[in-house]
Amino acid sequence: MILRYSLAWLPMVLMAILNGTLRQFTYGKAMSEMHAHQLSSVTLILIFGVYVWLLSSRWPLHSLGQATLVGLIWLVLTVLFEFVMGRYISHLSWEQLLQAYNIFAGNLWPLVLMAVMVLPALVFWIRRTA
Repeated sequence: MILRYSLAWLPMVLMAILNGTLRQFTYGKAMSEMHAHQLSSVTLILIFGVYVWLLSSRWPLHSLGQATLVGLIWLVLTVLFEFVMGRYISHLSWEQLLQAYNIFAGNLWPLVLMAVMVLPALVFWIRRTA
């Protein structure tokens, strides 16, 4: 189950890319870059929420511990992907990469990471108590 959910992280990368593309070519032109990124972060959290809900219908997790492990794996994969792509493909500086984590400057990316980590456990808990 853990391997299956680890591989299920890959479509989340595509969802994030498509979400960013949508932002860039639509509402990103009508608002400031910061506001567009904030809206995009909220949208991505909602997209991930629906994805995790659907995924848990297909492959139910068996325990809160298992759901927590999936969230931690997804968090590590997401951060590694972001830093590897940002640093070595896009050639961004460490300062530029770390700026995305500055919630005090209005960046909501840490909330996306928190959602990636918490959503499997949250969905497990909701389904378990419903």
